[in-house]
Amino acid sequence: MLPLIAGSDSTGLFFLQWNGTSTDDDPTIQYLTQQQPRVMAFSSDGGKFSWCDASGIHIMDTASRQELLLLDRKRTFVMSFSPDNDMLITWENYGVTKECPEGKDNLEIFNLAEGGQLIHHVLHRKMHGWKPQWFAGKDISAKLIGSNVHFFKGTDFQTFINKLHIDKLADFRLSPNAAGPMRISCFARGAKGAPSFVRIFQYPNLRPDEQIAHKSFFKADNADMLWNQRGSHLLVKASVDVDTTGQSYYGEQSLHFMSCSGESCIVSLSKKGPIYDAAWSPNSTEFCVVYGFQPAKATVFNLKCNPIFEFTPSAKNQCFYNPHGNLIVMAGFGNLRGNLEVWDMNAKKPVSQFQAPNSTYFEWCKDGCHFVTATTTPRLRVDNGYKLWHYIKGSVHEKACGQGESLFEVVWQPDTTTDYPAPSAHEGMKQEMAALAATLSNGNTAKTAKTAYIPPHARGKNKDSYVKQITQFNNSDGDSLASEAADPLSKAAQKNKKKRENKKNNKQQQYNTKNISSEQQDALKMASYLLNNEEPAAKPALDETEKKIKKLRKQIQAIEKLKQQQVQGKVLEKNQIEKLNTESKLIEELGKLTAK
Repeated sequence: MLPLIAGSDSTGLFFLQWNGTSTDDDPTIQYLTQQQPRVMAFSSDGGKFSWCDASGIHIMDTASRQELLLLDRKRTFVMSFSPDNDMLITWENYGVTKECPEGKDNLEIFNLAEGGQLIHHVLHRKMHGWKPQWFAGKDISAKLIGSNVHFFKGTDFQTFINKLHIDKLADFRLSPNAAGPMRISCFARGAKGAPSFVRIFQYPNLRPDEQIAHKSFFKADNADMLWNQRGSHLLVKASVDVDTTGQSYYGEQSLHFMSCSGESCIVSLSKKGPIYDAAWSPNSTEFCVVYGFQPAKATVFNLKCNPIFEFTPSAKNQCFYNPHGNLIVMAGFGNLRGNLEVWDMNAKKPVSQFQAPNSTYFEWCKDGCHFVTATTTPRLRVDNGYKLWHYIKGSVHEKACGQGESLFEVVWQPDTTTDYPAPSAHEGMKQEMAALAATLSNGNTAKTAKTAYIPPHARGKNKDSYVKQITQFNNSDGDSLASEAADPLSKAAQKNKKKRENKKNNKQQQYNTKNISSEQQDALKMASYLLNNEEPAAKPALDETEKKIKKLRKQIQAIEKLKQQQVQGKVLEKNQIEKLNTESKLIEELGKLTAK
């Protein structure tokens, strides 16, 4: 059975539920309350659901729909469950009053196992870093306090059991791996001309001399740190708000790669422009980056930061792996048109393409086959609504808000009990695309079957003879058939005749396809490509020697660029210097292959 979808709109709070694993039938919609909730959240296992409205925070058992607790916190702005689902963390907007000029404690933690008892409260002005982080599968949590990260155990948030101190510490991330070493990455901003840096520690060894990896870089006011699922490698997207070159209003970004074994390097991108998005595959052995001025590029890299696949440039700025890692969606949201491209990562081939304009939200379902897109307020106050998609069939369920109505949020229920099989993209795709191709072909045939035009003065007379005369005239291109047969054509006349025939054939081909839209033409090409399981216009395959020569020449060209950058005074990374040292070996190998 598919998990629930929870949503809130102008009418109230609702659940969408399917009776089975198929979405062919419309779901059952159940409204839980008519009040508009401020915020809602599922527990990590999906067993509990909470929302906040004008009466307080409601905590409900998802299966029975029975309310378990009601907490008197009506101004809650964000909230979250602890990984063991026994604690609820809430945060309210910071504010001061005459009675409390310094502001009251707005970060609170409630123990749900003891009837919602308040076990910790503290003043936290900014929303950034409001939620404590937990090590996966452990009862150890961490909280950023000034330039320190304090670690707590269990429900005791009064006394920390360990502390990490770094000057100018701005952010940290705990590794998500449940098995293996527990690691923590820390970002500190540079000051007085010093570079910013990211350090990785292995808990509980948190002294400055016990770091296991270090990476420093300039032009980094902010940094997003992305761990892979194994907790073995880290991506750091560093950025500054102002682009000193004036080429982009996004500022300047750079992407850095770090390994817990101590290695680090910058990820080399083949196109100038902003770095829109980066995401790890669930298999933790590769990651995807979307970058460059539009139409943007997207490239998949391995753990050596070598590109292994490059997507077709298109209007996109985000990428989303499904939970199994065998499908990825390339999306163009924000100021783009909402194009969605689904790719099979095993076959490295496109699967389908859809349009979801004005979307502000995207999330995969746990089954890896369905995903939801939504347009929500206040991000966008027009065209509010949501759509549920199947990666092959397209939109299978949708709801659009009427005039004056709004959609605030939609979210999938987490599901830790069901083990969904990975979707087989091409097996299910061929049948669907074959049906689509047949439908479009039949529709095209029906549209193009037209009769010859009969002018008014010839109607009601011998129509067959008139049509025969018109056909003969068209076939002769206005020339006399008898005179053409009697007198042989000159070379110039034969050349002109051939041009007229080619022009006529091109017009006929355009006429055959002009009655279907460009989307239908793309669908026909996609169907033909998928059914044949080959590229429409495949290039002749190179033998192994030619492939090696081509690869070596690319590597030598890349080394030449690095040498030019070195001459210009640029400081090269460790992996780039290693490439320079391999130049003589590559040239020698290329000479041997070309001699053969």
